[in-house]
Amino acid sequence: MKIGLLGHGVVGKGVTEIIDGHFPEITVTSILVKDLSEENDPRYTTDAYQILNDPQIDVVVECMGGIEPAYTYVRTALENGKHAVTSNKKMLAHHLKELADTAEAHHRSLRFEASCGGCIPWIHELERTGRIDNITSFRGIMNGTTNYILSDMTASGADFSAALKEAQKLGYAEADPSDDIDGNDAAYKCCISAFSAFHKAVDPEQVPRFGIRHLAAKDIANAQADGRVIKLIGRGCLDYGRLSVYVMPVMLKGDDPMSLVSSNLNRFELSCRTLGTASFGGQGAGSLPTAHAVVQDILSISDSGIPRTWETSDNHIETVRGTYYVSGKDLSGFESVSAQCHDGWLLTREMSLQELTALMQERQDVFVCEVSR
Repeated sequence: MKIGLLGHGVVGKGVTEIIDGHFPEITVTSILVKDLSEENDPRYTTDAYQILNDPQIDVVVECMGGIEPAYTYVRTALENGKHAVTSNKKMLAHHLKELADTAEAHHRSLRFEASCGGCIPWIHELERTGRIDNITSFRGIMNGTTNYILSDMTASGADFSAALKEAQKLGYAEADPSDDIDGNDAAYKCCISAFSAFHKAVDPEQVPRFGIRHLAAKDIANAQADGRVIKLIGRGCLDYGRLSVYVMPVMLKGDDPMSLVSSNLNRFELSCRTLGTASFGGQGAGSLPTAHAVVQDILSISDSGIPRTWETSDNHIETVRGTYYVSGKDLSGFESVSAQCHDGWLLTREMSLQELTALMQERQDVFVCEVSR
């Protein structure tokens, strides 16, 4: 399979790194860049149509960002009989229906897993769930930048400007963070999620979004005083055929799993009758996590998929090491591994799971629990 790559920034470079290093059956033959002087690679070109009109290229992968010319390029690729993969959430939010219709008309695949949630297989799970049941709603922490800011403010009491500067310093926030902190990024992902979950295209300009630009430390403190945590949540619901999609900060209860999502992580949830609520979490951005999703889409298009072999294996529990809590009326036999001994319980020194298993062979009267690091 031959790939034409449009864009070689953070995500595009991750795509070439994964493909060049792991998949000899897939070849990135051409890469669209802005300037040939930056790096020296014979695959580089500044002419997009050299890629789009090349009959040897099977899949065009768009990692440019922005609405135009990305939309025109992806549409042209599909019209020219090529499959298309894109990570471009803003473009998709505005043109997903047109591109999906074009792909269907030309019997090509349009895949966009990387547009929502980085490496989290969110779009795949929406489509997979929808094969069996009607999804009734979804919600999610869809933007890692704002989640980092909110987590920092909650943990340290920092004000918004200080948390934003720290996020920028760590590379989690752009120099101009407007799309993130004003809720636009999450709104785009809500539109794409609604299309995949409900098969309905909603104009992103009609999606209300209330961001966190004007959040203050006192707002975080007020939520904490009530046992709550503020998170920026994107939601979609289909109620008797009526679609509602919006983005808003929410004061979540402390026992809500969403309230525990920290740093720049993302979490998505879907709900339906037969499945109940299912959750998916992980890195929502970054070069390799997002590129991972792009390459997964490429492999899904490929007829060959991933070559696989299976073999039997021993279980090497001697390589697993930990510290363990042991409780029981009779702890004889554990003296040699004890680091702290108390009345009726002890903590072991660091030891292998194999060693612990050997000690437990004849013991059915004690409780054992690993102590997390």
